[in-house]
Amino acid sequence: MGKLNMTRRSFVKTAAVSAAVAAVAGAASPTAALAENENAAATESAVTRIRSCCRGCGKVECGVWVYVQDGKVIRTEGDADCFLTMGNHCSKGQASIQAAYHPDRIKYPMKRTNPKGDDDPGWVRISWDEAYQTIADNILEITAKYGNESTFTWCGTGRQWCMQSDAGMALLLFGTPNIVAAYQVCKGPRHFASRIDNVQAWSWSELINHSTKFVQWATEQSQSNYDDAARTVVDVARCADAFISVDPRQTNLGRTAKYWLPLRPGTDNALALGWCHLILKNDLCDWQFLKRWSNSPFIVVPDMDPTGYEEHVQNGGYPYAYQTRLLTEADIDPTMVDWEIEGDGDPQRYLVFDQLNNRWTYWQAHPEVGEAHWEGEDWQKSTSYFDQDLSRLRDDESKKPGKVYDLSEFNPLIDPAMYGEFDVKLKDGTTHKGRPVWDIWAEYLEGFTPEKVSEITEVDAQLLTDACLEWATRDDPRIPNGGINYGLAIEHHGQSTQNCRAIMAACAMVGAIDTPGGQRGATNGWTTQSGPTAMYPGADGGSNPASFVRAPFFGLYNRIAGYEKFPMLYWYAVWADCNSVMEYMHRDANAPYEIHAGMIGSGDHMNMANASYNWEALLMLDFLFEANLWHSPTSGAADILLPVCHWTEMNAQRIAQGSGGSFSLCVRAVDPPGECKSDPLYFLELGPYFGVPFSTDPDDPYWEKKSAETGKPVDLLALEYECLDAEHGGGCAPYDSWDDFVAAYQEHGTWNMKEVFPDDWGSYRRYEIGQAYRKAPHQQPTKLNINIPGFPTPTMKHELWATTIESHFPEGSDGPEVTPGFHTEALPYYVEGIHSRVRDAETYEEYPILCITGRRIPVYFHSEHRQLPWCRELWPVPRMEINPETAAELGLEQGDWAWIESPWGKVRQTVDLYYGIAPGTINCEHQWWYPELAQADKGFKLSCINCIVDRTAQDKYNGSSTVRGYPVKVYKATPENSPFGNPVPCGNDGTEIIHDSSDPRLKLWAIGAEGIHPDKFDA
Repeated sequence: MGKLNMTRRSFVKTAAVSAAVAAVAGAASPTAALAENENAAATESAVTRIRSCCRGCGKVECGVWVYVQDGKVIRTEGDADCFLTMGNHCSKGQASIQAAYHPDRIKYPMKRTNPKGDDDPGWVRISWDEAYQTIADNILEITAKYGNESTFTWCGTGRQWCMQSDAGMALLLFGTPNIVAAYQVCKGPRHFASRIDNVQAWSWSELINHSTKFVQWATEQSQSNYDDAARTVVDVARCADAFISVDPRQTNLGRTAKYWLPLRPGTDNALALGWCHLILKNDLCDWQFLKRWSNSPFIVVPDMDPTGYEEHVQNGGYPYAYQTRLLTEADIDPTMVDWEIEGDGDPQRYLVFDQLNNRWTYWQAHPEVGEAHWEGEDWQKSTSYFDQDLSRLRDDESKKPGKVYDLSEFNPLIDPAMYGEFDVKLKDGTTHKGRPVWDIWAEYLEGFTPEKVSEITEVDAQLLTDACLEWATRDDPRIPNGGINYGLAIEHHGQSTQNCRAIMAACAMVGAIDTPGGQRGATNGWTTQSGPTAMYPGADGGSNPASFVRAPFFGLYNRIAGYEKFPMLYWYAVWADCNSVMEYMHRDANAPYEIHAGMIGSGDHMNMANASYNWEALLMLDFLFEANLWHSPTSGAADILLPVCHWTEMNAQRIAQGSGGSFSLCVRAVDPPGECKSDPLYFLELGPYFGVPFSTDPDDPYWEKKSAETGKPVDLLALEYECLDAEHGGGCAPYDSWDDFVAAYQEHGTWNMKEVFPDDWGSYRRYEIGQAYRKAPHQQPTKLNINIPGFPTPTMKHELWATTIESHFPEGSDGPEVTPGFHTEALPYYVEGIHSRVRDAETYEEYPILCITGRRIPVYFHSEHRQLPWCRELWPVPRMEINPETAAELGLEQGDWAWIESPWGKVRQTVDLYYGIAPGTINCEHQWWYPELAQADKGFKLSCINCIVDRTAQDKYNGSSTVRGYPVKVYKATPENSPFGNPVPCGNDGTEIIHDSSDPRLKLWAIGAEGIHPDKFDA
């Protein structure tokens, strides 16, 4: 690779303005810096500093300062006062100014004039009115012809302003259930599984409060911010008494671990079950939590037909028929118990055997205030707690102690049996055998000894034992040492649901559910997500401050794409299966209907399923529009392009996505270029073209009055006030206007929700105080259905026995055998990955290398930043990590281009020799494309690793793709086996990609980013 010689003129110029910056930062408050400064307008070097939060990657929103001169951003830097990120500002964030001022940004609406897929789309500039009218005319014509389900929306990253806009568009304008989201393969499976087990998103663990024993499993947050800042995770790992890294490859941070468990890719579930075995064998279980707050003591009657009730609505999803083999009062002969049963019995009274008093008793799972309790118990909110120990934390804003509530005792005192077999008499007079869930679970775990798990995972038995026991053995008898920080990779092996459930089971067994450093879930605070949540029905389970007149919802969730293969998609009601949507676009003969039109916002077709198949599907659409900053690979299939704002050009509020506890604002620092609009704004403006006008409640013209007072349009008020006005459906931040909110943020900086809401986010074990039974992650404390103990599951317990899975898969085929011939999938279980060496041995005969993908790269976030010169200079080409031993066998050397081929496709990446990955395994980078190529697909087929995955290898519950852990063969790219006789990937016309940091095309991009390059789209 060439010498790193890129200009950084904007940053070099700071020498000329440093005095001005110092004056602004030192002499004026941040609030004053926001105000219009008449003198500054006449002074060329005047600089203002605006506090905001970064979106250079998609997740954390690190606190930053944005420096503005002459109406342009000249610099960004970390905000050291942001307690969550502590001044961290990575390369991606600092390159944001190159994104904002890149010469290739789309600045005006455009339409295609050449055939779809043509390397020259013939884009011409149009007005927003023409764009809106064209979109509405096409979508409405197609829905009239084929039905509302014939359309879709597709969103990408965790930027809520685009994700929520796309969801609102699907529900309110298109009337379709088909929302395709990267969420299906990116934290969504963890949330899907945690909603099954306890609470949506409680898969997130609380890193910021420094566990004494830190477990990082299948993630590398130090390389790319994800839910908690890279700086945070580095500090946590450094300060922990023991750092345990579970990963097939040695990560950057993992090099410092006390224990590195290099498991065979795709065997995470087996390792987690092995830990569960060790926890039980060494009596490290939190028995009080398991008996009182899990359904472990509930009785399973294997040979009883499942019973229940017709409609159950759980945690914000859609109704489904609830059926379980857990014994309830409605199943039994009344003579079996010593209390009087009313009518046919209550199907929400779950029986357990009280071994203390030698009698049956029950838990009543009625999710209403005062109705959820154990027999004879008058549940009251706990008042017994101790202050969280923060001695390990630094002395700053994050040092806010939480109240750790003690586990309550049964009152009256009982002792639910966890083991044994009991005679059960049903209503029909027949007698059956029942066993506690725990008894079945313990029996299943007997098969996961360290030796057996070592055989499966290829991790040394003593090593996995030592690591588990160090984590599970408490330092403080009152609380566990911490939870498990498990990440994205476990979602990508085709067994994502059970992978997540097994890890959560280990956490539950030690009691690390909503404890300091444990599985804490999504931060709760002033608002749910971002402004666009005001725009679709049911947001936060309440009314909206201002919204479209409620369009008739077409009752199509039982027509969601993929429902016929993945019935739990209807229950979850969050995403349509991406691969199924593609099949419906392809007019697959087995598809129940066809999809003909849609939109894509900040997403791409490369993130899941097979990217090549997805691309061909997009080309078959009758109509597609995209909202983006760039001409992406996806835009090559679009008919209309809409220009959207960069994060420095818009207002939004952002609550911490994970358990960090922060609340920040993204503050508009500069005007957007051309005619760019924020995603929520164009969505709001598009509504009337669909005959769905934006309006307010005619009985309460509150928002019209606000509009008259402020001079702001109602639609903009909806975006800004959604986080403020609780009385009119919004959030509960204590400010009268957005401007007041921004001014307070400039002065105060990032808020700690633990301090703001001490009785919710500031408390631990919230199931004890009635604050865990919530309908959605991030739900505002003022809107919680408070004073209801337990969890928002059907049993209102942490569900080791997953009744939701049982309801959809009553006759399990893959799970533990409970009785001869009867298997259940309601318990976490292990099977080999769909394309593991064990399960797919025959394919490995021709394709002998195991391919994993998706490592985090310091300068990129998924498919983003390939056109930013500072980033591309440092990392110009995709790299395939390979053990030197394997590379030597294949005749490969450092820097060679190599073909990576599977039964489903082939691509090229460069060889990167790395001893930190096992022989016979490679690790490839994902979502590569080449913005420098003048062709419709932007060259994604050259190197995008998802072009070679088996699109049909999916998790049976949520449909997530197998994008890691599949067979390939690897061989050197040569002139003889490469197009154009060139091992370096080339575009359709033979133009080489940028593959060297001295490529002059990077210089042109850099010059353009500094405002010298002519605007391509002004004409």
